This record gives sequence, structure tokens and C-alpha cells, in this order.
Amino acid sequence: MSFWRFVMFRKFQNLMENHAETSELHVDERLRTHYFKANKAEVMNVIKQILDEDTNFTELGFSEERGEATFEVRQPKNAFVVVSVVTVRHNHTAVDLNVSTESALPFNFGNNQRLITSIYEILKQRLPFLGTSMAENL
Repeated sequence: MSFWRFVMFRKFQNLMENHAETSELHVDERLRTHYFKANKAEVMNVIKQILDEDTNFTELGFSEERGEATFEVRQPKNAFVVVSVVTVRHNHTAVDLNVSTESALPFNFGNNQRLITSIYEILKQRLPFLGTSMAENL
């Protein structure tokens, strides 16, 4: 199988799963680890603000020490989200997301990927964005 066929297959497969997560070298560029110019406390503070402001999110757990926040999303489908925040260098902080959809069907037609993208867009509006997949350069 050629590389591009593999990439297209993985993208299609991701649309059909009820779980999505970001990673450093994800096939889908939108789902790669995002880096922000802030320390862990600043990023966690922004995440806390987002959870408090958006009535669509219900906070389930928040640990600034561990750099982790968990919350539930009610619309468009019920989903469980885990946000992991790690400072990799002074004022260089990585944010990864893990989303699972509660559904009777074994697929969600890309809702999880859209949710991840929208959360990253909110963070980009509030924090200085450095780029994606930067672990090799740090």
C-alpha cells in the first residue's frame, strides 16, 4: 500500500471511530500536539476559564499539579474529554486532547476531530501559538 493510500485510509478510519486523540506525529495535521508560549499554570488557567464560561462543558476533574483537566461535552453529542498539559521548556507548553464519544453506534462521523479542532482554536485565540509537532526541535 502506498504512503498516500495509507494516509487516506487512516483519515477515513479516524472518521469512523468514536475515540480521537492528538499526538506528536498524527497522520491528520489538525490532530497533532499543539504548543503554546506560556507556562503550565497559564495554560491551565485558560482551560479553567473556558470550562467556566462555556455552558456546553461540565467540568469533571481539574488538577493543575498534574496538568490535567477532564470534562464532559453535551452538544452535538455527549463526549468525555481529557486535556493534558506539559511544560517542555520555559514558556513552551504542549497540549494534547483525548476525546471519547458516548454512542450506540461504533462511529461518530468526525465529531471528535471537530471538537478537538474547535478546542485548539479557542486556545489559539487566548494564548500565543507556537506550532505543532515541535518535540524534535525543543
